[in-house]
Amino acid sequence: MNERKQRDEELSYIMKHKERMKAPKAAREKSLHAFQAGLHETSDLQKTVQKRQKLHQLVIGSTATVAAAGIAGLLIFNTTFLQDEKPLDERDIIIGGGESREIQPEEHLEVQNPAIESDFSVETVLDRPPFDHDDLNRLGDYRIFNNSFNVKLPRNWTVTEDKGEDVHSVVMTGLDSESMKLLLFNETVSKDQFNDEIQKVTSQFEHMDQITLAPEVLIEELRFNNRVSFPHKQVFPFEIENARISVYIDEEAGRFIELYASQLFGYPFIYTAEFPLDNWDSSNLSWIFLTNLTVDTPFTIPGTVGAPHPEYGRSLEKSVVLMVGAMGYEQVDMKLFEVEELKITGYLPRSTDVEKIEHQHFTEWRFTEPGVSNNSFYSFGKLKESFKIDQGKEIMFDAFNIDLAYQEDLGGSASGHYAYVSHMDEEFMDGHFQLFEQSGQWYYKHKHADREDYNGGVYYQRLEYFINSLEWN
Repeated sequence: MNERKQRDEELSYIMKHKERMKAPKAAREKSLHAFQAGLHETSDLQKTVQKRQKLHQLVIGSTATVAAAGIAGLLIFNTTFLQDEKPLDERDIIIGGGESREIQPEEHLEVQNPAIESDFSVETVLDRPPFDHDDLNRLGDYRIFNNSFNVKLPRNWTVTEDKGEDVHSVVMTGLDSESMKLLLFNETVSKDQFNDEIQKVTSQFEHMDQITLAPEVLIEELRFNNRVSFPHKQVFPFEIENARISVYIDEEAGRFIELYASQLFGYPFIYTAEFPLDNWDSSNLSWIFLTNLTVDTPFTIPGTVGAPHPEYGRSLEKSVVLMVGAMGYEQVDMKLFEVEELKITGYLPRSTDVEKIEHQHFTEWRFTEPGVSNNSFYSFGKLKESFKIDQGKEIMFDAFNIDLAYQEDLGGSASGHYAYVSHMDEEFMDGHFQLFEQSGQWYYKHKHADREDYNGGVYYQRLEYFINSLEWN
């Protein structure tokens, strides 16, 4: 499925749900204002009854109220839903081929999701200020968790970390009593232990009204209402399938509380956030924080490193996070590839097809992946003795039938680096060669893209990872 078709189907799915979920804007605002106003009333019996009624007034009109309540009930996310229904899943949508999927480890943690009736609605919970790239640019860039995670927070917030043996705690606090807390557990924690930790956290919220959201509903809302390009295919970087997302309202204290629990880049995590109800503008900070949480790449997912090769001692497989293009991220399952005649090993995506091609002056190992046109590829090769380094550009362009007029002078490029681009010519392609020396022998790397059917930058990242992972044995 191509990316345009994927987007069309997502838009159709969202619009169908919006017709059933979204109340008119005026009604939504009235509902939210009534909801917030009710929280400030006194706590005597008569006022409490009025406040409960306001919490139920989610949209204008009795018919809309019934519809909204029915939808809220349908969207309660519990364990039965996870087992019996298949949620919206993008893992079958391949960007650039390979076994790309959302960030997740080999073993999923099945988080227990209780179904609890509540006095507020999914509609109210989702009705938060939208954000765009200007909003993101006004935030500060912070590094947490041993400087391996990159996050966005208001510039005047304070970040405190506690590095424990089994859990790493990150506490982030704002000036208006806002707070976020991220608990990252050792990847060896069991399912039962993790659920026990969730129970410890949620026990302090037992007296509050609660809604547990289906992750795919929140994902739709974020895609539909925010003018940003999310760096992760599934919007969030954590494992979606078994994620728990809960929202609580502390009416007496006037607090809005969120909880997210799943696996984040291989680490079981619990995230909680608290915001004052009278400052609703801050309620989208959790979404900004989580959707823009990234890692420095390449990043090896803990717990995915396989058994060692019997001769070379390198792991036979592992999963890593790589960038896609300028700002995207994806997890890729890797396997150890051996160039037997050269005694060289390196890592390629598990689904990679390898073709050995003998040229007049060099030997090429060409790499392609399912779902990508064979007109696009990346490769590694060994130069033969007949290869004249000072004629490298002419030899390589001629071997791949590339017009020398397509050469792109990048200025300041390393010696032996030759780039090309056809601009808007009929062939519409781009790529580059790089000659390099290792232990007195000459090799090359090459990335070629047919931009008409492939222009995602995926092969560039795969090529760089492969070259940087090479070991000469």
